Amino acid sequence: MAEKREYKYVGPDHQLPRAKGDGSPLSPQNAIAVIRHAWGQGRFHLGTHFKKRCNERAIDMLDVENLIRDGVVRGVPTYCPDYKNWKYQVAGFVDERHLEVVISLDPAEDYTDMPLAILVTAYERNLKK
Repeated sequence: MAEKREYKYVGPDHQLPRAKGDGSPLSPQNAIAVIRHAWGQGRFHLGTHFKKRCNERAIDMLDVENLIRDGVVRGVPTYCPDYKNWKYQVAGFVDERHLEVVISLDPAEDYTDMPLAILVTAYERNLKK
């Protein structure tokens, strides 16, 4: 006769808190790290406005990928009270064009394991020579 096995759960009794955004902005270095992590996991959202602006300004997703990979967070983050999140400007040169993408991070998502980057808009900055 087969032996009857019993299993007992020995894990935590409650859900551990996730490392969500705490309401304050990330440093530029931390912001770009979280954005790159989200991009690498495919956890990004392309809004209608972002798609429209990219189409109008001849910016494709390869440009955006290169910018996220090689760019830096420029300036100070901007708080959006409507969505209760911070927006970061990622800037850099792609094919001799100075591009910027505005990206917000979803504060309801875990910044450590499952961040969600929301691409808000993209544009080319004309630098005076």
